[in-house]
Amino acid sequence: MNKKKKMCKVVFLDIDGVLQSPSQQNRFKHDLDQLREYLAKKFDDVSYLDMDKYDLGAIYYDWRKEAVERLRRLCEDFGADIVISSDWRSRKTISLLKAYFRIHDLHQFVTDMTNETSRAPHYRAGEVKEYIDAHPEIERFVIFDDSYKKEFDQLFKDQFVCTYSYITEVDDRRARQILSGVPITQENEP
Repeated sequence: MNKKKKMCKVVFLDIDGVLQSPSQQNRFKHDLDQLREYLAKKFDDVSYLDMDKYDLGAIYYDWRKEAVERLRRLCEDFGADIVISSDWRSRKTISLLKAYFRIHDLHQFVTDMTNETSRAPHYRAGEVKEYIDAHPEIERFVIFDDSYKKEFDQLFKDQFVCTYSYITEVDDRRARQILSGVPITQENEP
């Protein structure tokens, strides 16, 4: 018997400018070594002690809570997986990224990351395209990114949400229309 693969929904996620405002630098006002110890104890996982304290500080102190909550609700409401397309994936494993996202209880949604191919002319949009081409089980997807607007508009105009600083209510509305498969009435801003 030939079983049909389960169709899925995916959120391709950049981080800086999507979850974290570029101007957000609160981590430098805190003891980041103490934060590592706190997270290791909280999650009963000593691996946090060896993680980059500036990454942990950015995640804990600088990710916008409203953006994180919008992302969580989007994944819950649509049963969507997160595929990391951000530069944060550079020299990191999926296990480490899941540990990072665990800080905001989003780790259960993180399933994969795109490959870094850095090929012109589409760079990150091309990486997302390669991922989609390799995963025919993806039924619908949305891309959150604050950069590469021209490239994403060329390849994925109807799946792209261009954020300015973090995921806003307007961005969330557009993403929901995209994942619902209804006509998109929410303009892509900025």
